[in-house]
Amino acid sequence: MKPNILYLSIDSLRQDKCLGESKTSFTPNLDKLIQSGTFFNQIISTAQITVPSLSSIFTGLYPFECTTIDNIRGRKGNLFNLNQNLPTFFDDVKKSGYHTYAIIPEVLKYTNVSKLFTNVEFFDSFVTLYDENLGNKILETLNEDVKSPWFLFVHLVDLHGNASFHLENNFEKSGENYTGENQYDKMLSAIDPWLGKIFQCINLENTICVIASDHGSKFADFTNEMVSFSLESDRLNEFEPGQGFNSAHKIATNLPKGFTPLRKKLAKIYTKTRKVKVKKKQELKAKELAENLNLSPYQKRLLEKTHIINSSECFDEGLRSTLILLGPNIPSGKIISEQISTVDLFPTILDLMETQTKINHRGESLVPLFSNTKNDERIVMIEGTGDDGTQEKHSNTIGLRTKQYKYFRDRFSDNRNVHLYDLNNDPFELSNISEQNPGIIENLEKKFSQINPTGNFEFKKTQEVSEEENKKLEDELRKLGYI
Repeated sequence: MKPNILYLSIDSLRQDKCLGESKTSFTPNLDKLIQSGTFFNQIISTAQITVPSLSSIFTGLYPFECTTIDNIRGRKGNLFNLNQNLPTFFDDVKKSGYHTYAIIPEVLKYTNVSKLFTNVEFFDSFVTLYDENLGNKILETLNEDVKSPWFLFVHLVDLHGNASFHLENNFEKSGENYTGENQYDKMLSAIDPWLGKIFQCINLENTICVIASDHGSKFADFTNEMVSFSLESDRLNEFEPGQGFNSAHKIATNLPKGFTPLRKKLAKIYTKTRKVKVKKKQELKAKELAENLNLSPYQKRLLEKTHIINSSECFDEGLRSTLILLGPNIPSGKIISEQISTVDLFPTILDLMETQTKINHRGESLVPLFSNTKNDERIVMIEGTGDDGTQEKHSNTIGLRTKQYKYFRDRFSDNRNVHLYDLNNDPFELSNISEQNPGIIENLEKKFSQINPTGNFEFKKTQEVSEEENKKLEDELRKLGYI
């Protein structure tokens, strides 16, 4: 009998917040899942924003190979999209007789990701897992709506900045135990009960389960004067909507589907108001703290950037991802520290499914690591994009991460924005040693030539969209608060 597949994608889930000294959340269900499966603590995402990362995961290619740029006016820059002309691993999944399902935020509707699945349910991009409508939808799908063998992909945005705005209201009503030194850890505590409910529906004897993140997250995470100033908590503290807004949001999130335009309009108002008010206060406070506190370069870097990341850079806080595997033929209680890449995810899933693929890809199955087999050192390619997902030549980066070194530079020039860090001696990437080590950089540049002999790492551009299509997409993006 073919195993069912559950792929639970948790946006921005950092591995160090799942297990280790920096974890302060209360997550008994997540802890149990880690103990019941195999935890990879050195998985590196190929990109630091969602669409390039998911495109890379689904194709096994690097973002520059599988991501296109759509020219959407009204947006600062262009919109990333999965190149729909490329085959994906879901082609293999479907050919193997699987029924494919997805429960994903509406924003992915515009990225070709939704087209990979036969059955798709969208939810409001501002809704959290803790919203019972979403949580119950996942439970209902698992219990009633899927046909075996099934592949269910769920992408949750709870740890992403938008959703955690409603943190406190959710918690106060829930009565659940939520804890943590910052808003990120508190939100992780909040969704943990729902992880327990979801996996109560899963028979691990015949289900391969993947819990993974698309990328990491950057936030100011300190234990002294700055403990209250994670950029996430600051957004919450600085913008306190009135009762009228809270009531409107409550009504909107429970509106029938026919009232979706109204819900989107309210989401737009919330986003615009929040961004304007918060950004000004946030910038002033960050500047004041930076001037008055004795901050390390690492602290300044976190303080100055947004919640998600400064996506034009390739620092580890935005790239260290999460991977937990559970199910048949997967060891329990195992931690694997080999450096791997998110391009390895689907080759591993297909290997566990005993399914072959004819797709040319960059990944490798991780199954040999279950038996402590040591692979040759994996050199992982990493990519940065312009802020807000734009393609600006002054801020795009490409890089390589070896076991010892992190190297990245401008995507379009090998002598601009050059960074080199010794990860063994400098894990927080504080000291750029590029000028002192031209030989190391030369050797790593040769790796780029092996990956792509043309030397062109620019994203492909799609054809210009029609005036009508452009307006439609622009309107939808505006409703979602992206422009």
